[in-house]
Amino acid sequence: MDSSRNRAPAPEEAGRATPLTGRTEDLGSAVEALQGSTHVAVLLLGDSGIGKSTLLDAVVAELESTVTPVRIHGSSSLTNVPYGVLGPFIVGLPVQEATSQLAVLRTFWSGLEEERRASQKPLLLIVDDAHDLDEATAGILVELAAAGWAKLLVASATRPGLPEPLLQLWFEGIAERIDLRPLTQGQTADILERALGAQVLPNVTEILWEASEGNPLLLSGLIDDAKNDGTLLQRNGVWLLARPLNSHGDRLTDVVRRQLLRRSPQERQALNLVALAEPVSRELIEATVGEDPVAVLIEHEMIRVTPAPYPQLRLWHSIYGDTLRNLISPARSLQLRQSLLRLMDSEPTSAEGLLRQVSWSMECGAEVDDRQLLRAAVLASRLYEDELARKAAALVKDPELQVAARSVTARTYFNTSDYAAARDILEADFAKGLSVAVLLTGTLMWAAVQAALGHSPADIMDRAGALLEAGERLARENPEDGEEILSATRERFATMRAMVFALAGEYPESAGPEAGVLDGPPANPLEAAFRLALESERLLVQGKAVQAFARVSEALESAGSGHDELYFLAEFLVARATAAVIHGGDWEAAETLLAGVAAGPGPNRISFGGGVHAAHGIILLYQGKAAQALNALGAALESLRLADPQQLFAVTSSMAFAAAADVGAKDKAAVFLADYKAAPPAVSRYLRILSQMAVTYGKARLGNYPGGIDELRALGRPHGDGSTPGLEFDSLAFCLALGDRDAASRLLELQPELEGPRAAAICDYAAAISTDLPADHLDAGKSCEDAELWGFAALAYDAAANGYRAAGDTLRERMAMSQRKRCLDRADSVSGQEQEAETDALGLLTRRERDIVALAVRGLSDRQIAAELHVSIRTVEGHLYRSYAKLNVKGRDQLPGVSPP
Repeated sequence: MDSSRNRAPAPEEAGRATPLTGRTEDLGSAVEALQGSTHVAVLLLGDSGIGKSTLLDAVVAELESTVTPVRIHGSSSLTNVPYGVLGPFIVGLPVQEATSQLAVLRTFWSGLEEERRASQKPLLLIVDDAHDLDEATAGILVELAAAGWAKLLVASATRPGLPEPLLQLWFEGIAERIDLRPLTQGQTADILERALGAQVLPNVTEILWEASEGNPLLLSGLIDDAKNDGTLLQRNGVWLLARPLNSHGDRLTDVVRRQLLRRSPQERQALNLVALAEPVSRELIEATVGEDPVAVLIEHEMIRVTPAPYPQLRLWHSIYGDTLRNLISPARSLQLRQSLLRLMDSEPTSAEGLLRQVSWSMECGAEVDDRQLLRAAVLASRLYEDELARKAAALVKDPELQVAARSVTARTYFNTSDYAAARDILEADFAKGLSVAVLLTGTLMWAAVQAALGHSPADIMDRAGALLEAGERLARENPEDGEEILSATRERFATMRAMVFALAGEYPESAGPEAGVLDGPPANPLEAAFRLALESERLLVQGKAVQAFARVSEALESAGSGHDELYFLAEFLVARATAAVIHGGDWEAAETLLAGVAAGPGPNRISFGGGVHAAHGIILLYQGKAAQALNALGAALESLRLADPQQLFAVTSSMAFAAAADVGAKDKAAVFLADYKAAPPAVSRYLRILSQMAVTYGKARLGNYPGGIDELRALGRPHGDGSTPGLEFDSLAFCLALGDRDAASRLLELQPELEGPRAAAICDYAAAISTDLPADHLDAGKSCEDAELWGFAALAYDAAANGYRAAGDTLRERMAMSQRKRCLDRADSVSGQEQEAETDALGLLTRRERDIVALAVRGLSDRQIAAELHVSIRTVEGHLYRSYAKLNVKGRDQLPGVSPP
């Protein structure tokens, strides 16, 4: 029998097609408890959509051959009807006895016993949505379980929770309670791989995991809706997000609509108000709908409260917001807005509150002040809500503010790499304006757009002279403010000059590399930051990777935050810092920098995520992990095709070409080479030359390119002298990887000029080549291993094995070959490695990372780990993120068991 055979599918069942993921331990615990003699029931509790029904079905499937399953399903419409859900089992019971517990129990048991006798297997009563059971039915079920006549498998929402009789079983210790936790990021990645069946960009997993908050039902809805509206799309075998998630698609709308049907009219009104105005004062909502509906929604985790002293309300699941707002008609929205505004005595205090209020006003056609519109447009563009930013900017009517509004619109096009559209907007206003504020508006973005379009710094600054001329004109027209106007325009001109030369990584003729700075002291922190970034690149070209990183770190501190025009400033500086640490081979510092970008808001990761993936791919290539690098770089290219604010496509395609050549993938190599040739060159001089080196290396690796070595050497010495040891090191490292042993002597000459573990390890290998002693090659192999340069380590161990073979030392030859194989295995990431390989991998972690991984393996949450080690949750998340990358795992469930050192 099945009391649910005629019911409509529950919302959770929408995700049942997805295989059980992340619940293996819960499944085992439930099965073990039901098969044992200690427990009479298993209680599965969790939020709506967390996967209770899916796990319930999995448990039943495991036990199906040994039990007689009988399903009962709670119903919200029958919660107040005694024994209502038992109707199909007690149809023969006379009406006058329908309220008698003894009569119901006797009739119900009679039907169950008939089924048990037919199957000759113990009874298992399966109760879904048990939170909707009436107390009388719950009492009957408990009687059966306590008497040993049947066992119970119960699924219930955490709130409002189980009826008291069922909960009492747990209090008495005869029921196993399993609280289902949200999916981890690694489990989300597994679901995406199963659902999409192809390579998924890591930032897609991160964004979907955060948006769904680990809820499988919401995740399933987000995936379906994103695929249907083209937000989630596949390009060249890679799944990526083309824009921020739209959270009001059909699947999510259906989920939210079902949730609303369970709420009272007052609760629905409270939910709508919070969705339209969040974050909104709790006092304000309670004054509108009353305290009780708000309290119920908080208890049922539909809305949450921010801490005192000014409690504000937000939706518990943020992705419900767009869906709820989309379900409200404009007329109803306007009515709700007016009811709330009557009680408000001030504007929202937070930027987010302002953005929500302005957006709400525009949605229902209400008038908004121009300055509020402009503030909202700026904020929306900073959050990459481009459509909202353009809409707000377009409504600005004040001519004095329209220039700033158009600048914001240009920025939204810059967000998506549509530089031509941004240029057309900015060119119309450049060097115009009746006030110095208007004159300077958008000028930095104008210069950045010109650089992105490939104009040289000299050309840009020549055209920027119009700004100085406009400033002089404005000063003549306003003599009382003339000095201030001239000072402001000259300062902006100097900042623009520093910026475009920093973007290009080139010094102006008036301040050559030996000067180390541009002309005169910097006029403001922004100009100082760009000068430091340029100095960092000069040091990088000279091989001073550690000093280069220090300079750009100073730039990050000097720049500060809040630069509305140059929203990409922090990412620009992080990219320069990452180039320095990758050149030097400080992989841990690189991962820390990249994790910082990856921890940004979802839309930020869509715009800058391609650069993060590209950096990971270049690290893998330098480490000798060509196959992994090929996948990472290929995926990064697909992301960069959509948005490339750092202009990294050329260097990424060149490195992808080199990786494809390394693994002999000629067809892929040809595609990447075509991509490189079609792309505008990288803005940075260092990256332009590095790209050319990677292409030359790839051509030589593929064969039939006899001049490759000479070309690489020439690229490392662009001035024909030894003034660029950093570039020369990169070129000689490529030569050495191609088997050019003659490069070793020049590398040793450069060694005193070079910094960083990568240069030190490769120079150790060069020194071993110069002596050609097997013992030196062994030492060099260990040095390269310590630097995680598995390709060079394998070359060194191979040379050692050849030396020992020539000397007839078979034992040491085998040892060297074994070490070579280990390095090749690490480079190729062979699956199913032995425990020794896992131990080696754990040796890559820092002490703090080992401590955190050990606690994670024990099952502690991020918050618990933070409390245990007295660090912040963000620190725990960052260390785990880096540990996953180092151990080549996707999440906690794949971590090897360890204990703290």
